Amino acid sequence: MPLEPQKDGDLGFVGLNSRDNPSSLPQGVVSKAVNIRMNRGVASVRLGAKRLKSYPETEEVYGVGEMYNSSGETIIILALADKFRFYNTVTNTYSTQSYGATLLSTQDGVDVVYAMGKIFVSRGLDERPFYFDFNTNLTTVFPTGSGAGHQFPNCQGLLYYCNRLVALGRHHTSTNNPRNCVSVSNYLDHENWDILDEFVFNESGSDEVVAISPWTLNEFLVFCRNSIYYVNVGVGRYVTGDALSNDSFIKTLVTDIGCSARRTIVQANGGVMFMSDNGIYFLSPQPTGTNESVRLLSISEPVSAPVDDVITRINKTYNYRSCATYFGNRYYLAIPLDDSEVNNAVMVFNFILKNWESVDLYQDGFDIFKWASGKTNNQRRLYSVDTDEGVFLMEELLWDEWGDVAGTPTLDFILSDDPLVAPILTLSTLQYQPYNISSELITRRYTMNSIGDKRFSTIESEYDTTSGSRITTSAIVSNPDTTTEIDFYVSRETGDVARRNPVRKIGTGIQVKFESESFDASIRSNFVYAMVQNKSNQSKE
Repeated sequence: MPLEPQKDGDLGFVGLNSRDNPSSLPQGVVSKAVNIRMNRGVASVRLGAKRLKSYPETEEVYGVGEMYNSSGETIIILALADKFRFYNTVTNTYSTQSYGATLLSTQDGVDVVYAMGKIFVSRGLDERPFYFDFNTNLTTVFPTGSGAGHQFPNCQGLLYYCNRLVALGRHHTSTNNPRNCVSVSNYLDHENWDILDEFVFNESGSDEVVAISPWTLNEFLVFCRNSIYYVNVGVGRYVTGDALSNDSFIKTLVTDIGCSARRTIVQANGGVMFMSDNGIYFLSPQPTGTNESVRLLSISEPVSAPVDDVITRINKTYNYRSCATYFGNRYYLAIPLDDSEVNNAVMVFNFILKNWESVDLYQDGFDIFKWASGKTNNQRRLYSVDTDEGVFLMEELLWDEWGDVAGTPTLDFILSDDPLVAPILTLSTLQYQPYNISSELITRRYTMNSIGDKRFSTIESEYDTTSGSRITTSAIVSNPDTTTEIDFYVSRETGDVARRNPVRKIGTGIQVKFESESFDASIRSNFVYAMVQNKSNQSKE
C-alpha cells in the first residue's frame, strides 16, 4: 500500500511551555523561546536595550525610585553611595544632588520613595532612614527620636499609599521583633508614627514579613515568606493619639504560600503578581458582596507551571534580588539564572495571550537591578537600571548596547550582499558597542497524531524580514534522534518570504528550530509534510 501524505504545523505562535512533553503541546505553543515576542501570532526577535549613561565614572546603584517634577516630566531616581542621580526621561539628561556624606553601602533593605515633596530612603533594620527635601535642598538622616512623635522607624522596605507611609519595621517604643512588624504613619505626615498603627504578624513564629503592596480601598497586602495578609488602617486616624478605628483589621488570606522576593510584587491586570518559593502566583480582587475581597487564582497550580523548568534554575541563594514590573500588558520578571548572583535573565508573561512568551538573555555583565517607567516623546516607555551602568531604555533598538564607547560613527550599510556572508552593521548613532540579539525558537513536536514512523519530506516556513535578516532553520528529529541544519537564509530586502526546504529524514516526530542573529526577523507560520508509514509490529530503539 502507498504511504499516506500528511502535514502538521502552526499558523501562528501564542505561548511558551518548556516544561511539558513537546508532543503534547497545543497548536501555536512552542517548547523554547529565547529573546522572542509573540505579537498577533507572529514570533519576532525582541528589541534591544539602549544605554543612556552619560557620565564616565562607574558607580554602584543601591536604590531606585521614580517621581514627577514640576513640569510633569518623569524622573528616575538613582540612589548612590553619596549622592542622588536624577535621570529625566523627557530631556534625556542627568543631574546630581549630593547627600553631603556617604550614606549607602548595600542594596539590601533599600527602598526609594517620593512623597510629600521629599525623597525617603530606607536603609534596613540597623540603620536610620534619611530623606531629601526639595524645598531646602538638604539631606537629613532621621534622628532616633523619643516619645509619641518618633520620626520614622528603621525599616527594610517602604511604600507610600493612600497618603500614608508604610514601613517594614517596628515603632520605636515596641518590643516586638521588627521582622514581624509593619508600621503606618499618620495621614500626610512623615514625622509622626503611632504605636496603635503598628501591625504584628506571627510574632514568635518562624514566618517573617517580606514585603508590602497596595491593594483596594484603604487596604494593603502584607506578604510573609509563607503566608499573606491584608490590612485596613481604618479611616479617621489622622494625628497621633487618635483612637483606633473600628474598621481597622488584619485578615489572613493565605497560610501556605508567601513571597520570596519583595521586588517581584507587581500590580498587574487588575491584580497582584508575585514570586513565591513554589513559583509565580496571581492575586485578584473579588466583587463586592462576596465573603472576602480577595482570592488566590490557580491556587493548586502556579502561573509559572508551564515554565517550571526555568523556575527551578533560579539561584536560590540570590533569588531575593529578583525584580518585576508590569508594562505593555506583560509581566517582566528579572531573575538570577543558574550560578549568577545578579539578575541576568528576564521571564516574560503576556497577559493578552495568557501565556509565557520568552526567556530573555543579555550580554555578560548586564544585570537588571530594578525596573522603571517614564514618558519619552509623550509615550510611556520601559526602563531598567543596571547596578554599575545606570539607566537603559528597553525594547528600543535592533541590537543591545553594552561595553565601552565605540569610536567615530559612520553610516548604516551592509558589507556584503552575498547570502553566505554574515552582514555587518555600523550605526550612524553609535555610542556604545552594539551586540547582536541571538534568538531561538523551537516548536512543539509534530507527530501527525501518531507515534509511528514517518518520512519527513519538507519544512515550509513563512517569514517577515528586514533587509539583512538572518534565520537558520534546523530539523530536530526524534527516534532516531538527529539534529540537522536544513536552511540558512539572509534576506536581501524587507518583506514577506516563504521558504520550503527538504528534510529527507525518518522518525516518529520532528521539531523545528529557528535561530536568528542581528536585524529584525519574524516567523509567521510553520508546517511540516511527511509520509506516514503503515502500521508495523516491529519494535525500535
